[in-house]
Amino acid sequence: MENNSNEMKTVVETFIIEETASLIYDNEQLEKWNELVNDLGLQGQTKISSPNKSPVPFMFIKTGMKKVFETLCPRQVDVCDYDVTPIPVEILDLISLSKREDYFTKIQIWYDDKNPDPLCIGVIGKYILHKKGTHTQVGKDEFKTKQSELDFIKENNLSNVEPYDYSWNQAKYYLLGKWADVKHSFEELKQMATKRYIAEKGNDYRKQIVSAQRGLDDLETEAFDLFN
Repeated sequence: MENNSNEMKTVVETFIIEETASLIYDNEQLEKWNELVNDLGLQGQTKISSPNKSPVPFMFIKTGMKKVFETLCPRQVDVCDYDVTPIPVEILDLISLSKREDYFTKIQIWYDDKNPDPLCIGVIGKYILHKKGTHTQVGKDEFKTKQSELDFIKENNLSNVEPYDYSWNQAKYYLLGKWADVKHSFEELKQMATKRYIAEKGNDYRKQIVSAQRGLDDLETEAFDLFN
């Protein structure tokens, strides 16, 4: 049975930053950007781009919005493992671009089991060198992937060092796109996350109150059993 009404269509949103979009396809603009970054010594800019590749063109996810997304989409899987709903062509195009330009350490789909409304998230990790068997950093080199760090160790014939994933505290998150039955603004998503957080935490606290009250009710019996 087919139903092609507007109500049945999936709403797809993509989040390429307009100001940097030209760097993806315009080699002259990209070359000029790289020259200026190098001439000005902007080392921070080199961390969001790979040699001869365009810089990350997607929307950076701030801490507050990341918490909103994590609340609404607690399931997070590698894009290769996502099997809940079809990934729209528009999102697949951005994933293909990201892999081709080597933007991210990993690409994930964030969703919810009950109401998926998935997000496509690019993650830039941070790997550093540690002295083997310790938590002591060696040098100031930073790497986007474990493999690039292993290649660096091999190319430079380094011994007594090992890769260390510092992503848990230093990862950067970017929004490639999202799709759902209904389009929601970021403000609406924030309100939805707030409502859900209050409902879930409230339920947890009520369970704790019931458990604590049960403990109080049984306290005299517990003391009697303990000391007799």
